[in-house]
Amino acid sequence: MILYERTDCPFCWKVRLALETLEIPCELVASEAGNPYPQVRELSPTGSVPVLVDGDTVLWDSAVIVEYLDQLAGGRLLRGDARAQANSRQWALYSDRHVGPALRDIVFERRSRSEGERDEELIERSFKSWRACQERLEQNWKPVLPLTLEGCALAARFGVAQAYDAEIDEVHGDLRHWFDKVRETDAWSRAYPKNFIRPTS
Repeated sequence: MILYERTDCPFCWKVRLALETLEIPCELVASEAGNPYPQVRELSPTGSVPVLVDGDTVLWDSAVIVEYLDQLAGGRLLRGDARAQANSRQWALYSDRHVGPALRDIVFERRSRSEGERDEELIERSFKSWRACQERLEQNWKPVLPLTLEGCALAARFGVAQAYDAEIDEVHGDLRHWFDKVRETDAWSRAYPKNFIRPTS
């Protein structure tokens, strides 16, 4: 099994967390931002990572990859009855479709520009969206350990937020406590990115 990935990509980080939580051995083939491993363009119609190759099976969507891995491991991330599993999928999608976009401008501005060059108004609007996501999660999502399907997705997003100085607000005690516990796990340590993009100047 091979995972083509980029170390700081939250979609790839989510997959690595699933691999480590499920204890599935996998060869990692890393590329840099904007320069995917050449074979990725052949394997994926999107031309982007992550891409998982397991024999003749090629998967190129992170949500599909995580569910595939979970099925191989006997369903340890996606738990409970149909209703509980649907709820997990919804929150995993919320992470990808709302939390990620909310953080995007914070991350892009802080990783691509030096402090004096950043668009601080854009960053503040992004923070407003990020805080709204935290509020929604604190009120409606029930965090649990060990990691679940949506837990892998959200932990990776929280990790990206932390790396770019967008910590979970102190008022959201349940989220902060859960994330602190996640960071204590071996899976988190093993899946953690080797580096994050920083401005060159």
